[in-house]
Amino acid sequence: MEAKNQLEELVRNLPEDLRAEVYDFVCFLLQRELREETKEWNQFSLRQALRGLEGEEELYTKDDIKVRWQ
Repeated sequence: MEAKNQLEELVRNLPEDLRAEVYDFVCFLLQRELREETKEWNQFSLRQALRGLEGEEELYTKDDIKVRWQ
């Protein structure tokens, strides 16, 4: 909680234009975190979808999984 109070105090003492920059940076950090969580979820989902197919790698090629649009 102390870090939060210190951060609030520092931001409160900044000029308005710098507070806007801090806001933008925090939004960037939150978006980056969300992308990482999404990436981790996608990897987990893929692992779950492929569960049980271990050892069958030689049965399929990249061409088998390509979607062709005409």
